[in-house]
Amino acid sequence: MKQLIITAILVCLAANVVAQPGAMPPKENNVEISDFISDLSKTQQSKIDLITKRTTKIVNNYRTQLSSVRDSIRAFMDSPDDFSSILFPLYEREGRLQAEISKEYYRCKVAIDNLLTPEQYQQLKEKMAKNRAQKHKAGNKSPIHKQPKK
Repeated sequence: MKQLIITAILVCLAANVVAQPGAMPPKENNVEISDFISDLSKTQQSKIDLITKRTTKIVNNYRTQLSSVRDSIRAFMDSPDDFSSILFPLYEREGRLQAEISKEYYRCKVAIDNLLTPEQYQQLKEKMAKNRAQKHKAGNKSPIHKQPKK
């Protein structure tokens, strides 16, 4: 039994190391910042493009790792045996990777916000609030944020 567990751990670690970052499918609600701000300078736009490309590369790497961890979790969940000693650290790794993705998106937001003039930032803020309100009104909410049925 110990050999099976050790083998399973080694397979999971090998899958994590071998996994190559792949292209992630575009998100349905993906919008460009230029959709919200009409008067970006060419310098601002090129810097924003660099920031978003860097962020995309980093996030895709985290997503690849996250996918590998989730595959490992599913493999152990399909067993009737108790693999808590393996699964619990995998759950923690999954949470850390999700947190790193959120942090990277925040870093991107801050970097872009710092490139904008106060007027551009205000324009972006207002248009994004309006966009969120329209999506909320249309019912395009994440399943996590849906209101419970009464």
